[in-house]
Amino acid sequence: MQRPVTATAVVVDEWALVRLGMVQALRSAEVTVVAAVAGGEEGVRRVQAHGASMLLLGAHRDVALVDSVRRARALASPPHVLVLLDQIDRVGLEALRAVGVEALLSRSVGPEELADALRRVAGGERVVTPTLLPLLFEVIGSAAAVADADTAGSDSGLLTRKEREVLACLAEGRSNREIAELLFVTPATVKTHLGHIYTKLGVATRQEARARAVAIGLVG
Repeated sequence: MQRPVTATAVVVDEWALVRLGMVQALRSAEVTVVAAVAGGEEGVRRVQAHGASMLLLGAHRDVALVDSVRRARALASPPHVLVLLDQIDRVGLEALRAVGVEALLSRSVGPEELADALRRVAGGERVVTPTLLPLLFEVIGSAAAVADADTAGSDSGLLTRKEREVLACLAEGRSNREIAELLFVTPATVKTHLGHIYTKLGVATRQEARARAVAIGLVG
C-alpha cells in the first residue's frame, strides 16, 4: 500500500469539473485541499493565505502559466508546484523548467499517476511525464550547448547526447532499470553511461552527478 502524502494543496483550473476531478485525486492521496479556484493569481493568493505546501496548476487564462509559477515560487514559503499540460513547445517547457516547476504532467494524468507524482515531489524529486521526455532532452541539449560555451575546456562539454539523456533521467530520480526502459537500452548500458558521466563530471555518486549537472546548467 502506498504511503499517503502529508500536504496541503491549492488547485487551479478554469473548468469546474476538472477542478473537481483534481480535488478528488488529491484527496484520494490524503492531501488536504484548502482551496480550488479558477485563476492563477487567486491560486497564489490562496497558497499564501493558507500556507499550502503544494500548488497544482491546470489551465487558466488570467495570467500566463509561467507567471503563476514564478509568483508562487517567489513567496516567502514557496509551495511545490505541479503543472498539468495539454500541450507545450520547447520554449514553453524551457521557461517552466527555469522558474522551478517540480512536476510536469499530462492533463490526462490518472489519479494513481498523480498521487505518485505528489509523493515523489514531496520527497524532493522532480517529475516529468514520459511523453514530455523527448522534448525535455531537447531543452537540456540546448542548455548543455550554452554550458559548453561558458565552460570551454571543461569535461562536461564532452557528454554525448545519450549520456545527457541518461543524466536527465537520473536527475528525475529514476532507477537504472527505469532509465533503461525509457531509453530502450539494457541496465548494463545505463551503468556504462553512468560511469562515463561520473568520469567526465568528476564525481563519484548519483547525488554528486546531479549537483554538478545543476551547477553547470545541464539540468534544472
